[in-house]
Amino acid sequence: MESVSTKLAFWVLGMPIFYLVCAFLIGFYFYRGSLDASAFFTAVSSLLSAILVIFLVWERLRDSLSKKLGYLHRNYLFKLYKDFEREGVFWTKDETKRLRLDLERYGEFLNIRLYPKGLPSMIDGFLSSHGEFYKRLKKIEEIAKKQTKKESELHTDAIWEYVGFAEHGFRSEYVPEVEEKHKQIAQSIISEHPQLVSEAKAFLEKTRVLNKQISDKLENFLKSNNLRLEEETSSTRW
Repeated sequence: MESVSTKLAFWVLGMPIFYLVCAFLIGFYFYRGSLDASAFFTAVSSLLSAILVIFLVWERLRDSLSKKLGYLHRNYLFKLYKDFEREGVFWTKDETKRLRLDLERYGEFLNIRLYPKGLPSMIDGFLSSHGEFYKRLKKIEEIAKKQTKKESELHTDAIWEYVGFAEHGFRSEYVPEVEEKHKQIAQSIISEHPQLVSEAKAFLEKTRVLNKQISDKLENFLKSNNLRLEEETSSTRW
């Protein structure tokens, strides 16, 4: 993946210098017969001065880009990366939606995107799929609550696993009596609400696939721009 500093160098440094040199060579070709040594050296001096100005402008813009990218990384990119890296699909995604909107709103510099191409639309697809899954997940939990005497006796992580949403080892371990009770509740839900469970599983699978794709996309972007992938420690702050 191309870094944003490379894109900036291309548009602000590479292209202007290329056109300047081309214009100089074309002018020299057509007017070479009428140019004396003094005029030639004046033209060369002007060309070098223009290139120097472009370099100075590029240096300033590169510093500004670095600061803007650092700000986006601290406030949006890193938080999004950690959110998708953890794959927390069993919880609401209001914060993810906010980060996505703010990133698109503030994530440009001279028309250069400071985030992976297509990321907002991928997150939108993820949020849509997750919303459908989460809606069905809440219905299943409500059904499970009705089959317990007290709400505090319901362990949703056990229900998730026995219904078929989570892999073994995802949740806490409970005593055999609790395990058996939640297993029976889950089997009852699967038997009495097969369409609900089937739809939830389909949306969950789609959500997990999109989650992995977004996580990989963000990781590649952070790596290509030399941005950290881990939480800051006291040693890295100082």
